[in-house]
Amino acid sequence: MKKFYRECSEGRFQSFTVQYRETDLWIGVDRFDSTMPDMVLELVEKLHCELYELAKVAPQFFSSLEPVQLFEGPKIALKMAQAANRANVGPTAAVAGAIADEVGQLLLKEFKCNEVVVENGGDIFINCERPITSLIYAGNSPLSNKIALKLPSGTWGVCTSSAKLGHSLSFGNADAVTVVCRNATIADAFATAYCNMVKNKNDVEDLLRTAINEDVLGVVVIFEDMLGVRGQFEIVLLDGDGDETHR
Repeated sequence: MKKFYRECSEGRFQSFTVQYRETDLWIGVDRFDSTMPDMVLELVEKLHCELYELAKVAPQFFSSLEPVQLFEGPKIALKMAQAANRANVGPTAAVAGAIADEVGQLLLKEFKCNEVVVENGGDIFINCERPITSLIYAGNSPLSNKIALKLPSGTWGVCTSSAKLGHSLSFGNADAVTVVCRNATIADAFATAYCNMVKNKNDVEDLLRTAINEDVLGVVVIFEDMLGVRGQFEIVLLDGDGDETHR
């Protein structure tokens, strides 16, 4: 992931990072303002506070591995609950993407940025005016850092779930399942759900057969040396010399 961000930030983005508790953000913008880091940190602290307060009255929202109905609460929690319901997972499956979405929208509205990338632990909010390429990191798979999605102008959520990387709970065995939606909250929930479904290579084809829906626009599955792709986005294959082949 970081290789992609370093490369795309040269000349195109100015970048900064923000860390607070479990949230670790890399942010790229086309126009930087010195007040951005503090404003983003303030928002992230507020979001964490809202979620911790909710945990006191609705602990099942954070412990459940299935959707939880939430009729009132902070905006971020309601969005997480809605995304979890669509993907049939627990609400916390969408938390990293939800924070990325909130930060991205803040930068677009408050600073009038035209292009913004917010990455939160592999879950990404993107708003771009020109096509952008997002590299997929898949740990020890031979396909890691050799597969990328080329996204057209627009607003996207690009989220990756892995059974072999990070600390998130997964019931699958895929090296990486990357999902593209219109926002990162929903993409995060579906990436978790789809990664849970891939326990062996035979599951890859089964997942791709039904993966695209009104929410999910594109899916990439990496299982060891196997690649599965479905959706409307162009795939960029990088060979050992760094050259690109488009599919």
